[in-house]
Amino acid sequence: MSRLKELLGKRIKELRIAKNMTQEQLAEIIDIGAASLSKIEIGMNYPTDDNLEKIAQALEVEPYQLYLFNHQKNISELRNDVMLMIKNANNDAIKTLYKTLKYFLH
Repeated sequence: MSRLKELLGKRIKELRIAKNMTQEQLAEIIDIGAASLSKIEIGMNYPTDDNLEKIAQALEVEPYQLYLFNHQKNISELRNDVMLMIKNANNDAIKTLYKTLKYFLH
């Protein structure tokens, strides 16, 4: 699996979820099977040019925006970012963060 296919698939999934759209809904709009869309989102398949255009239209983005995945970070980078945010947070923010993490991690 190529890294480009994987990143593109993650980006499509990210944009689809941001639109509160299921795979089935997006697949129906772009006229492909949900299994085919699933393979695109996990990076197994690369969409055709026509389907890329349809995906961009359905997600209400410009086609080039499907390739904006520089913001996707690996776990190590995320961990470092979180630690830096905690280090720089004020006392109220740390209390709120603690309550939030306790809620989600218990």
